[in-house]
Amino acid sequence: MTRGEALACKPVKNLDIEETRTDHNKIILSYPLRLKPIFSDVAKKYGLWKEGRPPMKRLELDDMGTMVWNMIDGKNSVRKISAAFAEKYTVLPREAEVATASFLKDLGKRGLIAFSMK
Repeated sequence: MTRGEALACKPVKNLDIEETRTDHNKIILSYPLRLKPIFSDVAKKYGLWKEGRPPMKRLELDDMGTMVWNMIDGKNSVRKISAAFAEKYTVLPREAEVATASFLKDLGKRGLIAFSMK
C-alpha cells in the first residue's frame, strides 16, 4: 500500500467498544481482552470471564487521542484527521501524519477500529 492509499483510508470504530466520557471531556474506551485460545480456556476455567464475557481492558485517551477518536466516523480519511490534528496542535503536516497514523495503527492492533478503503 502506498502512502497516498494509506492516507486515503477511512477509520471505522468497532461498535462493540464501550466509550465513556469523563468530566474533563476525555474518553475512556473499554474493550474485551483478546486472548489466545489456550489462555482463553484457562481464563474460563478459573472464572475470569464474567457472564460469558472476556475480561475487559480500559484505555484512557489524552486530549490528542480524544480529538482523533472523535473524528473517526467512517467518513473522515486519515489524511483529513491528520490535517485537523496539524492545525489544532500547530505541528508540521508530516509530523501530524506520522503521529496520527501511529495512533490509528495502535487502535487497529487492539481491535478498536478497522479501515475502509472506500
